[in-house]
Amino acid sequence: MKTNIKNFYNYLIALTLASILASVLLSTDLTYVLAFLGIFSFGILHGSNDLFVIEQMGKKNKQNQFYKSLFTYLGVVLSFVVIFYSVPFLALLAFVIISGYHFGEQHFHQKVKQNTSVLASLFFLSYGLLILFLLFYLNLEEVILIIEDMTGIQLMDELFIYALLLFLVSSLALYIPLSNVNASLKKSAVINVFYLILFAAVFYVGDVVWSFATYFVLWHSIPSLKDQINSLYGVFHFNNFLKYFKKAFPYWLASILGMFVVVYLFKDSKNFLSLLFAFIAAITFPHVFVMRKLFNKN
Repeated sequence: MKTNIKNFYNYLIALTLASILASVLLSTDLTYVLAFLGIFSFGILHGSNDLFVIEQMGKKNKQNQFYKSLFTYLGVVLSFVVIFYSVPFLALLAFVIISGYHFGEQHFHQKVKQNTSVLASLFFLSYGLLILFLLFYLNLEEVILIIEDMTGIQLMDELFIYALLLFLVSSLALYIPLSNVNASLKKSAVINVFYLILFAAVFYVGDVVWSFATYFVLWHSIPSLKDQINSLYGVFHFNNFLKYFKKAFPYWLASILGMFVVVYLFKDSKNFLSLLFAFIAAITFPHVFVMRKLFNKN
């Protein structure tokens, strides 16, 4: 098992290095195509099968649980769409905070025993926000324009460097006490510093779309798919991935169609990148709670 995990992350490192090279060698148009393919395939797929995951985690009345979860799930997504349209800055702020927590939890949940503790939750949040603000700061002009298009508010450059430093310091401060009671977390210190350097290189060389796609697909979506398949089928391999994909396909297709509907409805008032991030935000909200339940079960 340890060898498989090591090989898995070696593949991710190799693909990330290839991503850095691709951002230098390929045209912007081609990297956009590849980035969107990654986001619309693995990126959307990893969060589109939440209802099946909920159904499988339930012990009794799976059909009733499914319909209850379906209406709750759709209600959360639609509510967030309404909030994003009505108070976009508040919705964007909520998305950044919840996504930060979710990214951090996905990255470290296997290395923290009591991952529901306040200290662990704060660490997940701080680390995830560190990743996001590292991406934001190294693609500052594009990010400020996207936020302005989404919310009508132009943020100051200084806000991003202050936030980046805050989350760097807080991540380190929270890591120290957690590592004292989690041996695997302590052992991962060097490799995680390497990961941060690797992410910084990606974010520095690539534009905001390529940077986000590289992290979101390789370092969040694919590991999340691995965890879901391990939980549902016992082991992560290609045949079980096909089983997962067959179950997820209707939800994945519905998500893609939903994205195109959102783009069509708001194409005259927002640019495509703003709509893309807004849509990802809408489907991320319920997914965060599903994955937290899955991690707690395991």
